Parts: sequence; structure tokens; C-alpha cells
Amino acid sequence: MPIRPPPHTYRCTACGWSKTVAPRSDALMPGEHFRACPQCGATDLKREKASSPAHWLADLARRLGR
Repeated sequence: MPIRPPPHTYRCTACGWSKTVAPRSDALMPGEHFRACPQCGATDLKREKASSPAHWLADLARRLGR
């Protein structure tokens, strides 16, 4: 049985870019996982647990298809 990962926030230590994602399932889709910063290309990304407001907004954006 698939288990959806908890929402998390990616942060770039080089330029400050950040994005909170709320995956739909355990099969991650494009835009739900990052290996490098899409803004500056740095590979030093921090992944942390999403805060409650960020989790709510990411889930709403996902439901609206953005």
C-alpha cells in the first residue's frame, strides 16, 4: 500500500530560493522533488519539514493544479 510522504520545504543555501511541496503519493512527480536549485543551479539544497501554513498552501496549490 502506498504511503504519501509528508510535505516538505526545499531551500537553496546559495540564493535563498524555496518551495514547499505536498506530494500526491509515494511516486514523486516532476516538481515534487529537486536535486538542484531551479533558479541558480546549486546542488546544496536543504530539505526540511514544512510548517503548517506552508503545508496548507502547498496542498491547496496542488489541488488547484498549480
